[in-house]
Amino acid sequence: MIAASDALATATRVERLRQYMGAQVLGSSGDCICRKLGSCRRSVLFDRRGEPRPEVSYGAGQLSHVGRHYDLTLDGKPCRILVIAMDTVRLREHVTLEQRHAEVMESADVPFTRRNPHMRGTASALRLAVGRQPGDDREGEQLHISGARQPVHLFDAYAMANLRLCSATADGERSLSSATMSRNCLPHLAATIKILEPTLCIVQGVQVNRVLSELISRRRQVAPHVEQARVAGVDALVAAFTNPSARGIYRWGQLTGVPYLYGTVVPALRVAHQLVVGAPALSSNAVHPQRRPAVPDRQPPG
Repeated sequence: MIAASDALATATRVERLRQYMGAQVLGSSGDCICRKLGSCRRSVLFDRRGEPRPEVSYGAGQLSHVGRHYDLTLDGKPCRILVIAMDTVRLREHVTLEQRHAEVMESADVPFTRRNPHMRGTASALRLAVGRQPGDDREGEQLHISGARQPVHLFDAYAMANLRLCSATADGERSLSSATMSRNCLPHLAATIKILEPTLCIVQGVQVNRVLSELISRRRQVAPHVEQARVAGVDALVAAFTNPSARGIYRWGQLTGVPYLYGTVVPALRVAHQLVVGAPALSSNAVHPQRRPAVPDRQPPG
């Protein structure tokens, strides 16, 4: 399969996204200027009685990652992959597009086993989206782009946009973000999708998918967990799963003991890959000896 990218097209998208975010989220001063910031902060920093919640911390203005080779083609067919998650669950504020790109590429530099569950799951999803299988080998994460002097890591060939561009947490690990934050941030996600024009959206999280539905004007299921949809005015495939860091049987941020990965994510993204680039599906016996998942193919409640 021949992989190519249009770096100039991607740079143009990044500049458009920078201009939007500069006018709506992070101003030229570097401060968060979102007009909904006060509403979002109040929704988590105070309880329903208006009493302060001193245990909660808030990080504002955390922008998206866009790989330098986002405008990817496989055998001449567009394969623009956008992963949509909830939030970073980190308190670092005023994170620019460039800083977020650097953070993701730092994760690309470390071995699969040293990444957090979310980025391990993301790596597996990206491998499947380009017609490969889950694994922890370095070569499986590299793309040989036509004309490029060196291999391109998959993390530099996709985009990741969080539903919430701010994070709130009490322990640095668990998101305390509110429905108010999701609702207020939805227009920023819509603008991001319009600019990036993904051909495949990989949604990580049941709640994320539920909120994203507000941007979908039409949808048609083409396989379990895969829909053809118009999202924020952009026609794309939408593959929706739990978050790789989910608890129990719905977790898929590793390679062993994760039936949800092999029973749900793998078959769905194989279909998505076929539909995006017209490539044949991988043989089912090439993925993992665990072929029959112990968990039914369904999304958890919540």
